[in-house]
Amino acid sequence: MMQGCTGRVVLAAVLGLALLPAEAQVGTKMAAEAIAPADKAADKGPWSAKLAGGYAKTSGNSDSSAANFSGEGRYDKERWHHILGATVVATSSAADRDSPSETTAEAYWGGLKSQYDLTPAWYAFGSLDWYKDRFSAYDHQLYEAAGLGWRILRSEKHKLDLELGAGAKQAKLVSGDDQNEAIGLARGLYTWQISENAAFVQKLAVLSGSDNTYTESVSELKAGIIGNLSMVLGYTWKHNTDVEIDTSLVPPRAFDKTDTYTTVSLEYVF
Repeated sequence: MMQGCTGRVVLAAVLGLALLPAEAQVGTKMAAEAIAPADKAADKGPWSAKLAGGYAKTSGNSDSSAANFSGEGRYDKERWHHILGATVVATSSAADRDSPSETTAEAYWGGLKSQYDLTPAWYAFGSLDWYKDRFSAYDHQLYEAAGLGWRILRSEKHKLDLELGAGAKQAKLVSGDDQNEAIGLARGLYTWQISENAAFVQKLAVLSGSDNTYTESVSELKAGIIGNLSMVLGYTWKHNTDVEIDTSLVPPRAFDKTDTYTTVSLEYVF
């Protein structure tokens, strides 16, 4: 499954690159220029960060309204790019005002990624990603990966980065069983600057091993409000190919393979 998905992603990217005008491609005339990652603002210094918070609607293993928070800090200097990020989606509810609140959705992600530019178009990367979701088949998952990235597309409006790598995964299922395996990784990051104050961002990650393939898609539409403050409409889709059965329920039922989050947030960049 990993090889088929990766092949289609790379083929689509190559075909798209071939159809682009020459000035939009990463070519030899740019060999001496530094090229920033697709999500790096060109007018920012080496240090930058963003914070966001708002409302989220969840579906899948939990159906509820929730709060969501996210943050990212990064350092970009010459050939090095370091990114540290985290997201939280959580909510609790009560049957009535006299009943205690119960957590109905709780998911976390934390990640660290470093990139080193080998050429203007190619870079090496190492990444660490940690996931925890109280309402999925996995108590937590930890992924370590390293590989190569390709800055396929750079124009004023469109940017595209693709990454391929390999690594390892350590996971704990809610049953208490461990799941440790080697993985392959494919990631993509696309940004479309629709106008001066509006942008679309699409992120896709596929982490595949022999026991499970985890896929996550994050789509965001950003619109500037004033200064560094923007409104962000987001949709996150997460899928595990293999899930276990929750035997604590009567009758037992399998966990849903797919979870989604629809978010409306305010984001501040500094």
